[in-house]
Amino acid sequence: MFYEAIFQPSKKMNYTTEAKKLAGKKIAVQDGWIIEDGPFKGQNCFYIPNSTVGWIPQCDLIGLKPISLVKWKEIEKTLGFDN
Repeated sequence: MFYEAIFQPSKKMNYTTEAKKLAGKKIAVQDGWIIEDGPFKGQNCFYIPNSTVGWIPQCDLIGLKPISLVKWKEIEKTLGFDN
């Protein structure tokens, strides 16, 4: 599934520099998996393909909602992840 959300990084997660630059921006993410351990255990996580952001716990995504593939690609392109 494809989603959009505002990325609000928590202090519990050690994000990359690339990820920190996305703070407060609308991002396009894909559904990942259930986190099995650590402070985010049991939460869904999401990811941005073609990036070095890594996985993002659902609690760091504000206003998460499903979107069409077309809209997802538009957001991805504006962020420069449209490889």
